[in-house]
Amino acid sequence: QQRGIHAWDYIMAGKRCKEYEFPEKPCCQNAQDMVYWSQHTLSHRSRTGSQPMEGALTLEIEAKFSVPDEKTFQRLLEAEALAGFELGPLTVARLYDLYLDTPDWAILRQGYALRIRRQADRYRATIKGLGSAEAGIHRRAEYETDLPALLPPDEWPPCAARDLALRLCDRAPLEQLFALEQTRHSRPLREGGRDVATLALDRVRVRLGDRVADSYLELEVELEPKGQMADLEAIRAVLLNTWGLRGRRRSKFERALALFEPDRLPAELRDRLVPPSPERRLAVEGAAGGAKVVPPPVMLLKEPGLQADDPMSEAGRKTLRFHFRRLLYHEPGTRLGEDSEALHDMRVATRRMRAAFRVFGDYFKPSAIAGQRKDLKRTGRVLGAVRDLDVFQERVTAYCRSLPQAEQHSLDGLLAELAARRQAARQKMLAYLDGERYARFKEHMGQFVETEGLGSRSVSLDEGDPHPFRVRHVAPVVLYERLAVVRAYDEWVSVPDPPLKRLHSLRIACKHLRYALEFFQEVLGPDIRAPIKTVVAVQDHLGSLQDAVVACRILEDYAGGAAGRDPGLDAYWQAQQATIRHLVDTFPQVWEPLKGPAFSEMMAQGIKVL
Repeated sequence: QQRGIHAWDYIMAGKRCKEYEFPEKPCCQNAQDMVYWSQHTLSHRSRTGSQPMEGALTLEIEAKFSVPDEKTFQRLLEAEALAGFELGPLTVARLYDLYLDTPDWAILRQGYALRIRRQADRYRATIKGLGSAEAGIHRRAEYETDLPALLPPDEWPPCAARDLALRLCDRAPLEQLFALEQTRHSRPLREGGRDVATLALDRVRVRLGDRVADSYLELEVELEPKGQMADLEAIRAVLLNTWGLRGRRRSKFERALALFEPDRLPAELRDRLVPPSPERRLAVEGAAGGAKVVPPPVMLLKEPGLQADDPMSEAGRKTLRFHFRRLLYHEPGTRLGEDSEALHDMRVATRRMRAAFRVFGDYFKPSAIAGQRKDLKRTGRVLGAVRDLDVFQERVTAYCRSLPQAEQHSLDGLLAELAARRQAARQKMLAYLDGERYARFKEHMGQFVETEGLGSRSVSLDEGDPHPFRVRHVAPVVLYERLAVVRAYDEWVSVPDPPLKRLHSLRIACKHLRYALEFFQEVLGPDIRAPIKTVVAVQDHLGSLQDAVVACRILEDYAGGAAGRDPGLDAYWQAQQATIRHLVDTFPQVWEPLKGPAFSEMMAQGIKVL
């Protein structure tokens, strides 16, 4: 009971003991035997304080949380205590996790996941039950064994983990599902001489093939053998209520599977692995309450599908289709308003589409795209009004949490004002999304991006001088023109205290260069990734600067002056001014790589394949 093991875990553990005839108890004849055996195995670590016998069944109990940003990640790393427990020394490890299954998902269909983890030169195989998450606590049975190398199950050392793996896959060959690359920062949570839990802060990247499909920050708190459920619940409450973290119901495995196309997953497990989508929830809730039902979104594309020989108009249509589908996909979540990331992603889609029109627009008839561009701008403006307030609220809230306890409510008045403004902006957004104009925009844009050749300028190959119109002709010119615009700012910004307006204009120019590079990335060489990363670094730096500038303007508007008359507002305004000063002072370090010859060489290497 103290370990939080459910009766179902006991019964299933006993069922597996009987089914696989483990040597500890060859056969369980009744429920009492099942309970005895499962207690014996599952509580092994609790009773002895040691590691379980090799390959034996253990129970993992942990709480999972999403870490919203790098600042919170660092604060957690630097914390000295949590929920009254002392945080011990930090250890850092690089983990590479490979998840495997048979071609017909035999392991997953039977309720397990198979992972082989590499840490330095060590390998460890783990077979995890899918488990459950109740009240924010995850419980999973797992079998583990060390391996000398990356080996198939029939070459593992003899143990229960090997036996189970062979039974699950029936000796069928295994193939890679995906890989996780993690940098794990671990710290023990202690009370006196008792290790209660382990806190693990993870930087995670999900790889599907050679593509990074997702990246995020996550916190796990795993109960140690001497820890009690009350300890874990106390830690969880502090992380939720004091730190403002959000609990995660899905494991890393389930989150990665959600990136797969649904038709790739076993049909009988799709509802379990891919939680009900916002559009499905809206449809159900709308049907029950008489509200307007939102249809399911179009299936997302993995990539636009550009070819070097595509006409620019066709490349533009593919690019617009790719991002328009994302706009539709994130609309239900934006309407629900429960996850600010849906609104963020929908707004990003509008920005990418507007940028695509700037790159490819000259290859369409003006009359065919004028209305689309106008409605797209309006949609982005309506979404941005809510999103900008979301960002500012998050910044103010994070700042307040960094203050001493007695000062954490010093900006409650400002937060209340922001909440009221956001609610008003959200009501306008919902009214727009429910309106006829937006409905017509989606209908016309959908037809435009899904119909090859619609609205394209005609290209004559028989008369007059030839005009460049294919991607391989035009892309190098587009990219170098945008690079020239960015570098033209060098003399304007490479001075002491460059004007903030000029830095803001440079940020926009960097954004245009970045989007153009990303639009053509499919047809460029792999060397183009490094220039994109460099441009993103400059854009992000200047974006943070602009966020601080906008924050000061909002504070001045709210307080009626630069310093304001409220000590809390004045302190926050001063903090934003210090941020501006720091970002301006450190800008040359970020700017230097983009204007140097190494960047030019990387651009040339990426473009030369055309």
